[in-house]
Amino acid sequence: MNIALVKLDKLKRLEKFYKKLFKIIRVVNRTYYIPDTDEKIKNKLILKLKSDGIDYAITEKGIDLDYPKLDGKHLLKCAIPEVLNYCFKLLNKNAELEEIYVLAENYTKENIKIIETLTEKVKVVNVVTTHLKQFQELEKRLERKDIYITVSSNKRKALKNAELIINLDCKNFNGFNVNKSSIIVNCNHEFSLNKDFEGVCIEKVNANIKKIMRIFSENENMNKEELFEAELLKTNEYDEARYILEKAKMQITGVVGKRGIINVGEFEKFSVGDGPLSKKFSI
Repeated sequence: MNIALVKLDKLKRLEKFYKKLFKIIRVVNRTYYIPDTDEKIKNKLILKLKSDGIDYAITEKGIDLDYPKLDGKHLLKCAIPEVLNYCFKLLNKNAELEEIYVLAENYTKENIKIIETLTEKVKVVNVVTTHLKQFQELEKRLERKDIYITVSSNKRKALKNAELIINLDCKNFNGFNVNKSSIIVNCNHEFSLNKDFEGVCIEKVNANIKKIMRIFSENENMNKEELFEAELLKTNEYDEARYILEKAKMQITGVVGKRGIINVGEFEKFSVGDGPLSKKFSI
C-alpha cells in the first residue's frame, strides 16, 4: 500500500512566487511539497498522486485535499484487544471473564492471528462464519494446544445473545438474528447496519500514542493517528503490527461511530445481566 505525505513547502517569497506560478510540486521520499493551497495546484497534485500510484494521502492541517484518506480501520483492527478492554472497563466487567463473538467470512492469515490473539484476552471466543469447515480446522488445531473456541454458521442463533461482536470482514447482517442492543466493533469499511439497531457500533478509535516516534517529530502538523496507522500498514504481518502498537504504548481515549465520537454515556444503557442487552432483532 502506497501512502504519501502532503506538506506546504517552506519557501522564500520569490521562490514561492515562481513555484506557484508554474505549479511546481517537489517530491522527496513520498512526501509531496506544494507551494500553495491554490485549487489548480491541488488538482495538479491529485493527478500526480494518481499517476504515482498513491493509495492514500496524509495532509498537513490546513490542506484540504479531495483524495482518499486512511479511515482508521487498520488501526482499529490492530487495536482490537485494547478496544475490548476499553469497552469492558466502561461496562464494569473483567475482559478475562467474558465471551465475545467474531464475525469472519474469510479464512485468512490475518483473521486467524486475530482470533488466536483474542483467545489470550477473553474467556471465550465464538467464531461465526459461513466457511464452517475451514474454521473448524482452526478450532481443532487450537484444541490440540488446549486453546478452545467455538465455531458456528447458524445465522438464527449464533448472535442471538451476543453482547460484544467483532466484525472482521462481514458486509452486513442479512439473515442474522442479532442482539439489537449489542456493541459492535466494525473493522470492515463496506459494512452496512440496519437502521433500527439500538446498540453501539464502533467504527474507529481516538488514541494517545505515548512513545515519541520519529514520524511524529518530523510531521508535527499532521494527524498522529493517521501517521501511526501508516506505520502499522508498513507491515503485512499482524503480529508485527501488534508489536509496534504495544511498543508505542498506545492508549484508547475514545471511540468513534458513523456520527462522530461515541459518548461514554452511551455505554450506560448496557446493564450487567438481564437488561437492555436482552433485546433482539432480525434482519
